Amino acid sequence: MNNSVLQRAHELMAQGVPFALATVVRRERPTSGQPGDKAIITRTGEFVGWVGGSCAQPTVLQEAEKALADGEPRLVVLTPNLDAEVREGIELYRMTCYSGGTMEIYIEPYLPEPELLICGASPAAEALVKIGKAVGLQVFLIDPSATADKFPDAEVILPQIMAGKFSDIQERYAVVATMGNWDEEAIKDVLPLSPAYLGLIASKKRFQEIVSRLSGEGVSREQLALVTCPAGLEISARTLPEVALSIMAEIVSLRRSRAKKGAVTASPPQVVLPAMAEDPVCHMRVDPQTARHRVDFEGLTYYFCNGSCKTSFEKEPRKYLAQEVRA
Repeated sequence: MNNSVLQRAHELMAQGVPFALATVVRRERPTSGQPGDKAIITRTGEFVGWVGGSCAQPTVLQEAEKALADGEPRLVVLTPNLDAEVREGIELYRMTCYSGGTMEIYIEPYLPEPELLICGASPAAEALVKIGKAVGLQVFLIDPSATADKFPDAEVILPQIMAGKFSDIQERYAVVATMGNWDEEAIKDVLPLSPAYLGLIASKKRFQEIVSRLSGEGVSREQLALVTCPAGLEISARTLPEVALSIMAEIVSLRRSRAKKGAVTASPPQVVLPAMAEDPVCHMRVDPQTARHRVDFEGLTYYFCNGSCKTSFEKEPRKYLAQEVRA
């Protein structure tokens, strides 16, 4: 099964689709998950693999959603004895299945490399491509005169902003380094892509001219306020490569500060979790769509994580329903 999980992980990475990889790292009997068992969870709710049955899967889905939102890995522990397992750096959940046992599951998010869009074929753009590649960004160089020989470190070279070339859920930054050649056009084309940062290499006087011209063309003041000019941190840069360095420093600073706040991407899609029912016996969350054990009682359907809970309920249904009312 792990082979198919890793194959799916490879496919998702090639497609630029975010996913979380959950791996059982430790267990205490009895549990169905074994050390090394793996599963993949995507933001659309796709679950491929195995990390344990209904006792573990809802918790893994929940923590995978958090990992995809904040970009941070986590160690999840399911155990019947919470007091004995209090440790720093773990997410602790009570194991409520009758079978008992303890499981430790490591959940790691795999997110696509952030995009860096660089408009222009200037010396500043050349330096930005090299530095952006070095810090792990997926670099798009956009200019009608750009060639692969001049920009060998750019992963994608486009003559202009082209619809369909950029993902909908990507972390994205942009720099207009057109140096007066097509500044206005570049800003107008990049703004609809909603980058987390849009820097312009230009003087303040030139920027005011651009703002005036674009305002006359219908670009709102709110949109133009998103443009940072002059781009880059103040490091007394003199040469264009130094300016490029200051811009990349500004992007890295912004990116890491956003990550700390759990906002790596703007409004990231949430994992689509199935509507869950609660096992009235052990109170474990159960997916009604996949539950194998269910009982119809007095016009309602109850779902169970295993056959033992179902049997217990069938013997004394009112006992467990009364417990629900008191809770």
